[in-house]
Formats: sequence, structure tokens, C-alpha cells
Amino acid sequence: MMTAAQLERAAEPQPERATNEPIELPDEVTSPPAKLVYLYLLVRGTVTVDELGASLGLPKLTLFSILQTLAGYGLVVRDGDDVSPA
Repeated sequence: MMTAAQLERAAEPQPERATNEPIELPDEVTSPPAKLVYLYLLVRGTVTVDELGASLGLPKLTLFSILQTLAGYGLVVRDGDDVSPA
């Protein structure tokens, strides 16, 4: 069940992307799960780790490893349980 904050965030307008522009993946993002997480964050913006896991079907341990790697490259920012593209 989503919390009030999660429902509020889900109702917020998300950043718009032009559908005809290709998304360039950084060279550091090599594994398919990391690509999936990175692209999801680019499209959705700020989400919680729980939302990310539920949407992508990835376990938290996997997400934490991926997010740590992406943060090390300066591609994502974590603030508590929230994750955003950098």
C-alpha cells in the first residue's frame, strides 16, 4: 500500500521527454539491470527505493548495489529512501 507521500509524489507531473530524442546511456552503465534502473529514473524522476523495486521487480539488495554503483559515477543522488537522477 502506498503512503500519502508516495501518492502525492505519484500525482505530481513528471519531467517530460521528447519521444523522438534518443537517450544516451553513460559508458559506465553496462549491466542490463543498471541500465533499466537508470532509464527508469530518467523518465520518472524522484522515486523511493520501494517504488523502484515494485515497478521494476528487482529485490532491494540488487537495487542497493546498483544505486551505490550509479551514485559512485555521479549518475544518481540518494536522499534517505528517495532516489533521483543526477
